Amino acid sequence: MNNYFLKYKLHIKITILFVCFIGLYLAKDFGKFSNRQIENIFYNISGETTPDSGIVIIHISETDLEELGSWPIKRSYYALLVNELTQLNVKTIGLEVFLSEKYSARPLYNDLLNIEIKNSGRVILSSTIESYNRHTREGKIIYPEPKAALQDIKTGHLGFIDDNGIYIPQIIKINSISEPSFSLALSGNKQPDISNYETKVNFISGWKKFRNYTLLEFFNLFGSGSPELKTFAGKTIIVGVSDELLAKNISSSFDERMPGVAIHAFALDNLLNGRFIRTNYFNISAFLIVLVLSVFVLIEIKIKMVYKYLALGLGFVIAAYLLFTLWQIEIHYSLFLFPFISVMILDSIAFFFDRRKYLAGILSETQFLKSTLEKKEAQLEHLQKELEVTGENASHELILRVSKLKAQVENIKIQEIDEIPADQASVAAANFNGLVYKSKQISVVVDLVKRVAPENATVLIIGESGTGKELVAKAIHQLSGRKDNNFVAVNCAALSDTLLESELFGHVKGAFTNAVNDKAGRFETADNGTIFLDEVGETSENFQVKLLRVLQTGEFEKVGSSKTNKVNVRVVAATNKNLEQQVKNKKFREDLYYRLNVIKIELPPLRERKDDIEPIANYFLASEDKSFVLSKAVLEQLLNYEWKGNVRELESTIKRAIIFAKSSGRNIIKLSDLPEEIASKGHLNFDELILESLREKKFSHSSINETAKELEVSRNFVSENFRGIIFKVYYEAGFNVEDAVKSVCNNSDEQAAEKVKSKALTFLSNVEKDVTALKHLSIDEVKQRLNSKYKNLPQKFHYYLDEIILRILES
Repeated sequence: MNNYFLKYKLHIKITILFVCFIGLYLAKDFGKFSNRQIENIFYNISGETTPDSGIVIIHISETDLEELGSWPIKRSYYALLVNELTQLNVKTIGLEVFLSEKYSARPLYNDLLNIEIKNSGRVILSSTIESYNRHTREGKIIYPEPKAALQDIKTGHLGFIDDNGIYIPQIIKINSISEPSFSLALSGNKQPDISNYETKVNFISGWKKFRNYTLLEFFNLFGSGSPELKTFAGKTIIVGVSDELLAKNISSSFDERMPGVAIHAFALDNLLNGRFIRTNYFNISAFLIVLVLSVFVLIEIKIKMVYKYLALGLGFVIAAYLLFTLWQIEIHYSLFLFPFISVMILDSIAFFFDRRKYLAGILSETQFLKSTLEKKEAQLEHLQKELEVTGENASHELILRVSKLKAQVENIKIQEIDEIPADQASVAAANFNGLVYKSKQISVVVDLVKRVAPENATVLIIGESGTGKELVAKAIHQLSGRKDNNFVAVNCAALSDTLLESELFGHVKGAFTNAVNDKAGRFETADNGTIFLDEVGETSENFQVKLLRVLQTGEFEKVGSSKTNKVNVRVVAATNKNLEQQVKNKKFREDLYYRLNVIKIELPPLRERKDDIEPIANYFLASEDKSFVLSKAVLEQLLNYEWKGNVRELESTIKRAIIFAKSSGRNIIKLSDLPEEIASKGHLNFDELILESLREKKFSHSSINETAKELEVSRNFVSENFRGIIFKVYYEAGFNVEDAVKSVCNNSDEQAAEKVKSKALTFLSNVEKDVTALKHLSIDEVKQRLNSKYKNLPQKFHYYLDEIILRILES
């Protein structure tokens, strides 16, 4: 099931994408609902925006109705309101309350209101639309009662559509009659330039962010002659109902209940300030989203999956947020998010299956080997039983004899090579200022040291404990123009803040208890020379500030003194921590990191440069006693050990072995002289076991599958180990394909050699083809782009692939 899933992952992703697209097209209401929820999130993130200050709402509240009488209130109140607002020289008065003929009770009040409306000359009345069809734009306009008496009075319809958002038809044309929306009529725009027939209202805040008064609050304000009345001049006043039982309420991002009068206030605000939600880009965005997601799924981008999804996901969210909040552009959010999340989940599942499959091959290697050995023993037992004709007891005895013989042979072999001195290396090791090496990795480091040493730039050395960071620092000093002056080393991790400051900057007499004399600090001692700050990543932020100042200006004060001292010191720092990550975690100052990280030198751990183990071990032997040598068995164990303590651990191991060998009267180091964890037989070489199995099968077409079945591992695991073996022997053969094939085949027949050569050329040409297209990039950038080449390749073969890529780049 897992293999099927991984094999057809792309087809499944395309299918899921297609299903999501079709599903959202058919379920339009669900898409609109989702889009609205996303926009609510955007509103909550961006917060409220202050609406137009030129709009004032006067609303009839529940309290007003309790004081003024039941609904509808007398039209004399509207007449009084119009009169008072006119006196205040307001710009426009909009009565959002529909003055229906049905509720016209007293002609006297109607006439009074008509007179005030006519005298005011700035009143907009509301009309309503009945039986309106959104698609045909047909319906019936119902005008307010005063319209019959005042033919020239302006009106605007109150119609809106609640479709997961409030949409207002700006102009409705019925039987050659055009009726603007109430907000459009209030805006005074006689010929509006509106790109959409319907505009979506942008509720930028809670409705009470508008300047607002209840009807009685305004009457009281006017009656008191408050100075606040002067601020009404030039304002647009919208009068409506806010009583929850009477008003038509909707909800928004900022209001659970919003009365109809506020809807038209926001619509007017949007018109005056050009901030209606722009829906005319919606279909274009849908097309682009389908295109982008299709390309994203179909084209393999050679970066880590998490970065790929993070870049596209965050990019879309940020772009959508900015489009909506800055330019009020609405796009089809759900058309992106649902397919994107679905495909991401699918890729995550595929990644889980893939890693589990890969790790199963790696983590269970020991079990596979044991199983293989058991099968071999079972086969031997079976063969012996077939040959044995004397009965069951004889067969059992023979098996015991064979088992004992096997153990004896194994022990003899080990004892034999433990008695034989290891062969002297054909290539002499180099000694660069105490840094003994033969590997290319350290050769690169040495070349870098030689180039940077003559300069005065600050150097940061990164490497695990025991890799030789201080030796590199001393080499930099010895090759610089400061070599005749002091080289001062300080272990920052060994001292507390107070002691470290005193140690580095010095102190004056009486600065603290026991400070009986002035003391020069390490920086002062290193003046015109080099100071080596080991484990600088262990220092506190307080000390880092002071260190930064020294790096910037060369100035410092001794503890207990206000006098500024200045020195000319080259700083070489070292750490076994990931300072870049420390900076991200706020545990190391970013400015200090960049001051230190002018030149970075990385020292690889000993386990990644096994070519250096033998010359370093021999160097330590010669340092103690030149007559001592390593046995073949010891050298093999030293090469196979992981060396978590690096060169420092190797040095202590050799010193210990010499002591034990001397006590036994020997000058050859044997397995018995090594610590138990190093001397143990350890793991068998699994890639050798794979290679042996493939050789037995003469590298036939089915040999990969047969070997996988025999060892009970995945076919991919065997294939990737074989690919790694090809890279390794190709590198060891000096990049000569013919020699590499001979090494792999181990004198197999010509037909098998041709098969191996064909496979090797395929592996190498695939790498060369991809690398050639990236020759303009650096080695690190190329490796990042070719992440898929490293993905399932066992870690032990990565170095050889690195070297092959580097050779292609340099060719």
